[in-house]
Amino acid sequence: MAADDARSLSDALAAIHDDLWDAEVCLDRMAPGVTPGVDLSSLGLHSIRESALGAYADLGRGSVDRAVAALRAVLGHQYVAPGRPWDGTFRVTAEQADPPGDDAVEWLHYDPNWRQFLGAILLVTLLDHGRLLPSDLIDDLERAVHRCAVGEPEERIPEWYTNPNLLHAWVAAHAGRLDADPVLVEQGVMRARRTMARLRSSGDVDEYNSPTYDGVDLIAGALWIFHPPTPEFADWGRELIGRLCGRLSVLVDPDLGTVCGPYSRAYGLGLDRYVSLLGLWLHVAGVAGVVPASVDADTDHVHDLSFLPLIERLAESVELPWTLEPVREERRHVQRFGDAVATSVLRPDLSIGWADGPVPSFATDQYVPFVAHVRCADGIAHLGIRPGDGIATMAAVELGERSHRLEFVTSGGSGLLRLLAGSSWSVAGDGVLRSGPFAVEVPGDVEVHGRETLIAVDGPVVLVSVLCS
Repeated sequence: MAADDARSLSDALAAIHDDLWDAEVCLDRMAPGVTPGVDLSSLGLHSIRESALGAYADLGRGSVDRAVAALRAVLGHQYVAPGRPWDGTFRVTAEQADPPGDDAVEWLHYDPNWRQFLGAILLVTLLDHGRLLPSDLIDDLERAVHRCAVGEPEERIPEWYTNPNLLHAWVAAHAGRLDADPVLVEQGVMRARRTMARLRSSGDVDEYNSPTYDGVDLIAGALWIFHPPTPEFADWGRELIGRLCGRLSVLVDPDLGTVCGPYSRAYGLGLDRYVSLLGLWLHVAGVAGVVPASVDADTDHVHDLSFLPLIERLAESVELPWTLEPVREERRHVQRFGDAVATSVLRPDLSIGWADGPVPSFATDQYVPFVAHVRCADGIAHLGIRPGDGIATMAAVELGERSHRLEFVTSGGSGLLRLLAGSSWSVAGDGVLRSGPFAVEVPGDVEVHGRETLIAVDGPVVLVSVLCS
C-alpha cells in the first residue's frame, strides 16, 4: 500500500473522529453514514462501540486524556443485570433505554453481541496500551471484560454464528487469566475448540464469504495469534486465517477491487461503495479500489472505519498468508454446507457467484445469493439478487457462455426478489430490465425504485444475462 493512501484514510478517520467527538459527554456522536438514507446523527445519538475504538486510536496517537475520558464514559454504559440475558452487554447508543424487564426483545432492546465487540475492544486496549492508563481505569476495564465474559449465557451463541464465537472465546479465556479463574479460561478454550472443529468439518466458516464478517474473523484470528490467552489459540489462529486467506486468494480480484460472490451476509455490493472490514484489510495489504475513493462521515457504513487503527496494528504483527494476484485465467471455487452450495467463477474483468439451497432464516436482508461484478467502459458494474418475502430456496443453473454473455436461471418459489445494482434500472420492454451492462429477463410484475427493483415471482423466475461489450 502506498504511504500516501494509508495516510489519507487514516487522516480521514482522524478528521471524522475529531468532528464527531462531543466533549460534554466524552463520546462520539453517531455518524450520518451509519444508516444510509436515515440521518440518525440528527437525533443527537452517541455511539458506544465507535467511542471505544476512538479511544484505542487516540492512545496510539498520543491523545491519552481524551482516550481516558472516553473509556470512562463507555464503561458507564455497560449493563449490570445479573441473571438477565443482557447482563454484561452495552448500550448501542448512550441514549438507548434500559431493556424493559421480562418484555425485552433481543436485537431490539439490546444487542447481545456488544459483549463480544466491546469486550474485545476494551481487552485489546488493555493489552496494547494499558501502560498509558491510570491504575483505577485499568481495574475498571478488567472488571468490564470479566462482566462481558460471565454475562454471556452459555448457549446463547449458536455454533454456526462464527464471529461472536471467535471473539467470545478470546475474551473469556483472557478474562479467566486476568481473574486467575481456570474454569473461565477453559470455557474460552472449549468454545474455540468447538468453533475450529466446525470449521474443519465444513472447510470454511458458516458466515461464508461476507465482506464485513470475514473482516471480523480475520481480526479475531490475528488477536488469537498476537495475544494468545493460551498456546492453543496461536495455533488455531494461524489455521483459521490460513483457511480464510486460502479462499480469499481465489475470490479476490485486485484488478477489479472486488470479492466474487455469493455473499452469506453483505451490507453492499461493491467494496468501493461502502466501508467494509474486509475492504480495510485489503486496503492495508495494498489492494486499490476496496474502500470508497473519498471517505467522510456521510459514507455508507462509515462506522467500521473506526477499526482501521486496530487492523493496521494487527497487520504489522501478523502476516496474512494470502496471495492477491490478478485474474489471468478462469478461477472456480465451490463450497458446500449441507444442502447449500456456493459457486464462484472469476475471469479477467468479470466475476459471478451464485448459491443453491435454502434461504437462511438469520439476517435474510443481508443474504446475496447472486452477485456479479463486470468491468465496463465507465468502471466496475455490480449486480446483486436478494430473496425477499416468500422465497424459501434459491437455485441457479449455468446455461452456458457465448463471448461476454453468461446466462443463469434462478428459481425460488413464489414471493419477491430484489435486484440491486450500481446504477438505476430501466424497463427495456419484453420483460427485460437493464442496468449498465446487465440485462435481466423477468416474467413477473416489476416495481422499479432507482437502483433497487422488486420482482413478484412464481416458480422458475429470472434469466440473468451479463452483457459486457
